[in-house]
Amino acid sequence: MSASTTAMTPPASVNSPVFWERLWRTSGIQFVVFFIIAYVIYGYQPQVGASPDALVAFYTGNRARILIAAVVSGLNVLNLMWFAAALKTTLADAGQDGWAPRRPPPAQRSEGCSSCLFRWAQPSRTRSPAPETTRSQRH
Repeated sequence: MSASTTAMTPPASVNSPVFWERLWRTSGIQFVVFFIIAYVIYGYQPQVGASPDALVAFYTGNRARILIAAVVSGLNVLNLMWFAAALKTTLADAGQDGWAPRRPPPAQRSEGCSSCLFRWAQPSRTRSPAPETTRSQRH
């Protein structure tokens, strides 16, 4: 060993936020990798219009492969949801979350045509219903 030793940083413990943030960021890559693995395990299924015997042979002969691929795919959905939540959190921390810009406060908002449409669409409570006439009243 040499006299000069470099200080190595210890790996992040499971209880530290750094560990979980690293997992959050890699969950998108993990999703893609496990999706490919599940696709390869599942294999090729018979084409549309295949005979019923070919379908039965595929599903009975490859039952274990299909179940393993289904479990891997089901658990892989958790990776996708974790990545989506991490992406939303990262964007929220940067102040860029949401689909559209935030609405201004009511004092700065112009109540233009949209408020007129909403008032028009609501039923009026001041009008009384028109009286119905019977056949004997019309003649």
